[in-house]
Amino acid sequence: MFKKFPIGCLLILVMLAGCSKAPLQLQLPDHPQQDWRIAGFDTRRTSARAESLTVPLQELARLKLSSAAAQNLFVARGFLFAPTLDGRIYVVDLEKHEIVRKWKLPQGNAGTLTATSNSIVIAMRYGKHTLAHFDLATGKRRWSIDAGDIASEPLIADSLLFVAALYQHVDAYRLRDGQRRWQFKTRAQLHASPALGEGVLVVAADDGMVYGLRPESGKKIWETDLERPVLATPVIQGQRVFIGTARDQVVALDLFKGEVLWRFANPGRVFHAPAVNDSLLILACADGRLRALAPATGRLMWESRALSVIGTSPLLAGETVFFGALDRHLYAIHARDGELIWRQELHGRVRTNPILWQGHLILASEDRELYIFGSPRPAGGD
Repeated sequence: MFKKFPIGCLLILVMLAGCSKAPLQLQLPDHPQQDWRIAGFDTRRTSARAESLTVPLQELARLKLSSAAAQNLFVARGFLFAPTLDGRIYVVDLEKHEIVRKWKLPQGNAGTLTATSNSIVIAMRYGKHTLAHFDLATGKRRWSIDAGDIASEPLIADSLLFVAALYQHVDAYRLRDGQRRWQFKTRAQLHASPALGEGVLVVAADDGMVYGLRPESGKKIWETDLERPVLATPVIQGQRVFIGTARDQVVALDLFKGEVLWRFANPGRVFHAPAVNDSLLILACADGRLRALAPATGRLMWESRALSVIGTSPLLAGETVFFGALDRHLYAIHARDGELIWRQELHGRVRTNPILWQGHLILASEDRELYIFGSPRPAGGD
């Protein structure tokens, strides 16, 4: 079922503290494609899986961190990586449900990461070397560079690493050596993360300009001015790009031309990336409502009111939508009609996006706790 994958001090940053000398055994899943290596699960940032969970969920583990977790969690080779707001990265063995490593980033600067099947890239929000690439098998640092301040989530596709830097530029780096392949400059700052689908890299700037770029060269294919600020990451499904703006509108664009396909007058602003599959576009809105639109037309399918401000992106898992809120609850609603089917009180407000991995629903709350949930075991099971 699992293969042992020995590594030394996994991801030893030369400047990180607290790594023991004991070797770490990584569990290599038979289906590593289930790993959540990138914010939004895949390069299209869909936050959608066909895998479903039976609710009510059962709490399998609760682990204490040094501070609140960052917005996104990641899984590579069966290990969970949890960056925290006080500049640490925790590694959790998802087989044993226990913390096996903890590192401190330089000067306590907060960071995020993205992974391949055999390496991890750490992106720092601030600092001298804001981008570093590490080998999972050896723990050796392959390279580190100053990529500028990074307020978004990096993206790996094939041999390239794409980064939207805060101060008005998008860069592509060769994954093997960190050499910059190209740079594309924008007029405004960048908080939204890039998304990639069907050979088009989509970048949304704070001023509402959306760009379609060729990933291999950075050449602009199209640009569209939404005339509204954009802070939420675009998502791609099929030949459409979906963007929630920070000023009461959701827009669908043609992926290849940038043309507006439809607009939805959204009563609430959107600050979190939506979730999307073939039949539903799920939006977490600032007015405390979750809205489901038809991806092809923008027609409102249903809306569901949360009991508080929604603090995360939605996760679409089979027929269920999961999200966290500032009332300290994890919610589950039916994807077909928005009906509430389950909620679970946590110990803190929820701002860390829930992720799904092999029957585990994983998220964190602001009281420094990391939660691992699973479907209840059948009566009489082991």
